[in-house]
Amino acid sequence: MTEDNVSRIVRESCQAWPGYEAYSLEVGLRILRAYHFFDQELVRGLAEFDVSPGEFGVLFNLRLAGPPYRMTPTQLHNRLLVTSGGMTGRIDRLQRRGLVCRLPDPEDRRSILVELTESGLEHFEGVAQTHLHIMEDLTAALTLEERDCLAGLLRKLLFGIESSYGQ
Repeated sequence: MTEDNVSRIVRESCQAWPGYEAYSLEVGLRILRAYHFFDQELVRGLAEFDVSPGEFGVLFNLRLAGPPYRMTPTQLHNRLLVTSGGMTGRIDRLQRRGLVCRLPDPEDRRSILVELTESGLEHFEGVAQTHLHIMEDLTAALTLEERDCLAGLLRKLLFGIESSYGQ
């Protein structure tokens, strides 16, 4: 395999700081660079459905909740690691397009529920297929065993990070 941008940065960092072991730098830079490409492709692919990756996250979590496909804004913002203000904006945009609606929570009068509408559920199914294809395409350079191994390593990394943040 030839040297890529990250390998070059790591090599130059080790030359600039003799004795520096750049393993963590390499992992971090590779994750950030991969994220850049994943995000770029998701933005492009989901634009066809007038959905941003952040809005997709809301629809995805509502769909995973199962019928009647509803959650509180707090549940959504906790799952998506976004501020409550950011979540409100996403819900507002999805509601304007008729993909979700807000309902009073019958168990807590102070709270509301966000629910996928019928058209939101139909719309989401097409969006989900595109999202899944993008994920498949972006990981196609890896075998199934390599994907499984990478997923396990990233799971371990995230568990360590999230536990230090109290997640």
